[in-house]
Parts: sequence; C-alpha cells; structure tokens
Amino acid sequence: MPPQSLLADPDLEQHLGFLLAEEESLKTWFTGIKVQTRPGTVGTTDVGVWFRYPEGERQIKYPFITLDLISVEPNYDLFQSTFIQKTEGLYRPDFAPILPDLPAGEQYAIREFLPMNIVWQVAVYSRSSLHDRYLTSIFNTDLLPPRPFFITNIADNVDRRTERLGFQSADTVETTESGTKRIFRKIYTIQMLTEIPQNRFFDDVSGYQALKVLLKGYFMDSPGEYWTGDDTNDHWEVIAPDS
Repeated sequence: MPPQSLLADPDLEQHLGFLLAEEESLKTWFTGIKVQTRPGTVGTTDVGVWFRYPEGERQIKYPFITLDLISVEPNYDLFQSTFIQKTEGLYRPDFAPILPDLPAGEQYAIREFLPMNIVWQVAVYSRSSLHDRYLTSIFNTDLLPPRPFFITNIADNVDRRTERLGFQSADTVETTESGTKRIFRKIYTIQMLTEIPQNRFFDDVSGYQALKVLLKGYFMDSPGEYWTGDDTNDHWEVIAPDS
C-alpha cells in the first residue's frame, strides 16, 4: 500500500521534484547549441535535445542530442548519520518552499538528505563530419570537460556536481529502406550527484527546545539505590533557554 503522503511529490507540469528537476536542468544545459548549416555560410541550425530517440512521426533534423537515463543509485560512501539540520542554511532539494513563521519556542529542522548518483548517456547525432567534429570539440572543451564541473539545478538554484565517466564513438548507418544515410554518433556517459529527502517537511520536522531534562543516577556499589540532589527518586535539572 503506497503512503498516503509522499515525501516529495513530483510536479510534472513544473518539472519539480527528484529526477524531474535534474533532467530538466540537464536538458537546459545542452539547449541552445547552434552550428553552421553549411561551412562558409551565415545560416545556422539549432541542435535539438530529446529524451531518448525522437518519435517516428517527428521530422528529424540533424544534428541533435538525446538523453537516456541509465541508473539512479544511492551514493553510500557519502551517507552520514541522521543528523538534524537546523533552520540556518536549510533548503529543500529540487524546490524551495516559503517557510511560514513558527510559534515561539519551535524551530524548523529536517534530517540530512541522502546523496544519490544519476547516470545518463548523452548521444550526439550528426550527418556531416564537420558538424560531428565541431560538436565533439565543444563537448570536450565546454559542455562535458574532463574534470568535474557543476550544472545548476534551476528548480532550487543549487549547483550539482557532474562528471564525465566515458566516451564512445558509435558511427552507424540509419535504419531506413535505402540504408544510405551516414550517421555520426558520439556517446558520452555522465553522472550527477544529487540528494533526496528522508522525511516530510511540514509534518514532523519541527520540535520544541528542551527546557528540563530528567536525570537519574545510582551508586556503583549499591545497585538499585538512586542518588538525587534533593533525596528524591526523580530530580529535574533546569536548563537555561540559551544554553
């Protein structure tokens, strides 16, 4: 039975929530590339960006880029304890809600977010060898450099560490009836580090500050005989609010 209330309900329309926001940011990262339609001319062609290969009824215009989700895995090496974050520096992965004011004595807190690795394959398709070489050049120098880089998650304006894991040339012939279209295809494997929440934000994340703590002690040589400051079994230790 699914939970009645999701930890982070994805918004399909606004592309918010885990994975939706990361993929939207990745698509934005590659959107806007232009190449010369023909060398020596002033005309340019926009490089399209699609999730997986474009559907058959869509007119394909070369060159274009496809994004394929490969895996979503926890990054256990970066897991920490269930430390509770306080209000200072508090943010919500993939979306940043406006926090309402809390009553006096309460404060917002949330458990540490869990690091996750998302892996994609980015394929670049071209019909022209010059377009293929041009795109390969800017992918290595600017878009997917050898060293780790950062892609801004446009949902919460947080930079996500991204790195290139591999490269493969997979030139092929398009599967048409004539089979005469020469296709240049370059495939890059990339990984983005992101986070997911552990608990709901507006349900059980606020708590009261402790003002009294019940302390009990007993003598080592007299098990069962408790020591208290005022000869009673229960002793309340008052803690200053600012301590």
